[in-house]
Amino acid sequence: MAQNVPGRHRAPGRFNAISELKTIAKESAQPAVKGAAIVAASGGLVATFAGPASAADGSTVAGPAVVGPQVGTLKASNALSAIGYAKPALKAATVKPVVIEDIKVKTERAEKKAAEEAAAEREAASDRASRSASRTALNVAPDPSATGIIGIAQSLFGVPYVYGGTTPSGFDCSGFTSYVYRQAGISIPRTASAQAAASTPVSSPRPGDLVFFGSPIYHVGIYVSPGRMIDAQRTGTVIGNHSIWTTPSMYGRI
Repeated sequence: MAQNVPGRHRAPGRFNAISELKTIAKESAQPAVKGAAIVAASGGLVATFAGPASAADGSTVAGPAVVGPQVGTLKASNALSAIGYAKPALKAATVKPVVIEDIKVKTERAEKKAAEEAAAEREAASDRASRSASRTALNVAPDPSATGIIGIAQSLFGVPYVYGGTTPSGFDCSGFTSYVYRQAGISIPRTASAQAAASTPVSSPRPGDLVFFGSPIYHVGIYVSPGRMIDAQRTGTVIGNHSIWTTPSMYGRI
């Protein structure tokens, strides 16, 4: 006679998947239900005993099956966690930002930068040239033997040209000559043309005479030696000993 295998009966009340699964696992260790498999199915837990149980007379008895929430639901995940099942962690995807450069904008920026650098270099070169000219003029020491007008004129080396200037802060050509003569105690007119009119023309100038240029007269300097004069030339230059660059229209003596 076949041996009866006692069946499991769920007690009345609310179904608990966790408790049910633990009970199945406990019973699966008994000979009557060994070889059973616990499978998580969609929507809950399904406990199925695949292996047959052996009866005393050699016959087989099918093991009990318990159906719970299907796999894939929140309840199934919680149930698996309760028996020590760890869900593999998902590897976080790393997304690198894609930077798309505007070639036109990049080119325009590069050209603008190059133009700014070139302008800065030109300005720096101009400034260096101006400082060099100032140092050159200042380094020409007054002739110790010079007296009178030439000595006064040499003492003003390095003063910048300023249009309309009549003081050591800045001179134009006739402002310079009138200032030097005044320091020597000689009063002469303010403008180059008026100074020429007040002078006596000479063919053999001597140091301190005036050198006039143009017709009508537009520039004046103080004669120093053949081919040299002291004058305020133009904007960007300073008082110094310069060459007589062209044939004077006249030499004048006050």
